[in-house]
Amino acid sequence: MRIFARTKKEEISELTLVQMQESGKYDLFAALSKALLVFMLIYGALGGFLSAFDIDSNSGLCMLVLFGMAFLLSAVYESGRRWLINLVSLGLLAVYLYIAVANYWVINSGYYAILNRFYEVARNYLNVDSGMEYTLAVEETYATVTMFVLFLGMVGVILLNIMLQNKCSLCRVALLTLTPFAIPFYFDCSPKLLYVIFLLGGYLTVAILQGGNVHGRLRGMVGHVLPLAVVVTALTVRTAAFLVPEAAYARIVPKSAAKEASEEGMVRFAQYGLSAMLRQGSAGVGVSGGRLSKSASLMPTYETVLTVRYTPYDYAPVYLKAFTGKEYLGDRWSEAEDGLPDDGGMAAGVESRRRAYHEGDENGGTSVQGRGIMEVEKADENDRYEYRPYYTSAEESEKLPQEQDRRTYVYYPAVGDAAVPPQTVADEYLQVPESCLTAVDEVCREGGFAGTKEEIAAQIVRFFDENYSYTLRPGYYFGDPDYISHFLLESKKGYCAHFASAATMLFRHLGIPARYVEGYAFSYLSVVENGELVEGASYSDYYDGYSPIGETALITLEIPDAYAHAWVEIYVEGKGWLVVDPTPAQDAQEETASFWDAFMAGNGGGADLDMAQNDLGDYLEGALGSVSYAVLGAAAVFLAVLCALYLHRLYRESRLPDRERVKLEYGRLHACLGRRYPAYRKLRTLKEQLAWVREHGAAKIDDGLTEDLYRAYYADEAACDCKKLYRRIRRIRRRCRFRRGKSVENNKKR
Repeated sequence: MRIFARTKKEEISELTLVQMQESGKYDLFAALSKALLVFMLIYGALGGFLSAFDIDSNSGLCMLVLFGMAFLLSAVYESGRRWLINLVSLGLLAVYLYIAVANYWVINSGYYAILNRFYEVARNYLNVDSGMEYTLAVEETYATVTMFVLFLGMVGVILLNIMLQNKCSLCRVALLTLTPFAIPFYFDCSPKLLYVIFLLGGYLTVAILQGGNVHGRLRGMVGHVLPLAVVVTALTVRTAAFLVPEAAYARIVPKSAAKEASEEGMVRFAQYGLSAMLRQGSAGVGVSGGRLSKSASLMPTYETVLTVRYTPYDYAPVYLKAFTGKEYLGDRWSEAEDGLPDDGGMAAGVESRRRAYHEGDENGGTSVQGRGIMEVEKADENDRYEYRPYYTSAEESEKLPQEQDRRTYVYYPAVGDAAVPPQTVADEYLQVPESCLTAVDEVCREGGFAGTKEEIAAQIVRFFDENYSYTLRPGYYFGDPDYISHFLLESKKGYCAHFASAATMLFRHLGIPARYVEGYAFSYLSVVENGELVEGASYSDYYDGYSPIGETALITLEIPDAYAHAWVEIYVEGKGWLVVDPTPAQDAQEETASFWDAFMAGNGGGADLDMAQNDLGDYLEGALGSVSYAVLGAAAVFLAVLCALYLHRLYRESRLPDRERVKLEYGRLHACLGRRYPAYRKLRTLKEQLAWVREHGAAKIDDGLTEDLYRAYYADEAACDCKKLYRRIRRIRRRCRFRRGKSVENNKKR
């Protein structure tokens, strides 16, 4: 077969100048074949990805639209009319941008739906309990995924048409289409055979065309090569699937060393998405001891750091306190002491609640205070912090058996009001450094906080929830301006350390003693979903007294590093130090269900971390809109500049004498022929040039044209009709057509 042979490149030596009615017939079959090739490659990649991950979409609509678009572009390119190609390209760009803007949320929801399914498959394959999941603005995933596939497929069709038109390169085609098709194989997910045949058949076609060196004849050869390539691919794929079924393949082919080495990175990818690949500037989580991270993002590993055994007593979150911050030093907090006046251990509050508990028992009435026992086991024995529940009695805890990595605490939870005697508060709890004073004062004026201390606390929490965003990816912070000032006035997004540090300064500026706290926090929802019931344990051995949710049971809960948290404590006269959590909640939790109903419904199942508001998602959404408008604006400016230059050129030419316009137009024809035909470049006179064109071409170039050109160049102005001659030369140049071949006769046969 000729197409498999590599031949020496032939010199282009022939020219055909034809009138429009004499041009070759339009090859509809060639346009249809090329459109089919483009469609097979693009939809083979996209459809293979969707089918491998069992993502539903309207495949019929996608096939119809993408093939129709591929045929439109191929038909336009086949015409060879540059003005038509440019016009259609600009039209498609306008349609593309309109779809992007008009269906902004639909397309993004489809993208997120695909990512959610991808992360779900990745987590199941890698045995990861929790990770990234996006909330969808439009819940109809079938429609949104279809729209996203059409949106992405349009880009692929345009790019692939350009690639095949300029250079038939298998490498470039594979770079564009192979990645989405190959990703599912990493997770042992196989596309349907139809899409395998589509993609591999397209690759084989491109490889044959490239190997046969038929770039110049691509438009005429696709129709001959494509059917053969598809038949060969289909037979090969079907035979391979019959001889080596999927189950047998899994047993025969061992797991590659490269795949095993990459699994750690893939686990992080399943948890955090693309940002896991850019670990520079990212930090782990956990109790930092008051050090404020300047990293671009936080990346928890979801590994267990604590194991807690206790009896649930309230719907409110449980806080395990480890560090109490006193003075703000710009990039960290100094640590408060346990004793007065710092009272980091909250000794006064513990004593009041213990007294309330015992007074209830002594009077024989219903106790308004409870008493519990909590066991906290650390996974890392080198962890220097103690993680104590609030209102832990140090004296009673020391009487219980203690181990190095597992501590047992007696505590009196805040389930009722307890009168706390006045105490001395350290002056540092009211100090606001100069570095953040301006920002804090501006936010306080904007928020208009007023009322009692507890009312102000509620107002600050609501202010943050309405005006600031929670994210684990706040971006880099370089220390100038101040950490708190940057958060309050510039970024307005961050994680718990940002909110807790800023809220502490707001409270202090308003005259309310406040301090920064770090530790771990877990919600009632996480307990009923992830907790494990301890069989045979007695409830009364671990809890006694008043419980807002009634009698429960002893639960063991593993605390991952993702539960690390920062919050604020404010001092209120008569109540002591109270917890205020200014970080916006990600999910509203049901707080009315019975513990047993919720626990049985949760069945101990894992809960995914909802990161719909993370910075990566915000960036992608914003980037899509920004790029769309930027491209639209750039295209409009570019088109305006081209039009201006063209009109300016026409204006300048119209001002020239007719004789000069004839010379200019013939010069363009001469340059066009000289660029393509080496033999023509050797000719020096008008007579030789026109004789060459007459001999090798098929245009009507008679002696009269030759004489008129000589008169225009060398005779007087009135010797010939220069206007008529100008139009004739221009018509010849515009209607000339160049082809590769050995002879004019061969060109005509084509």
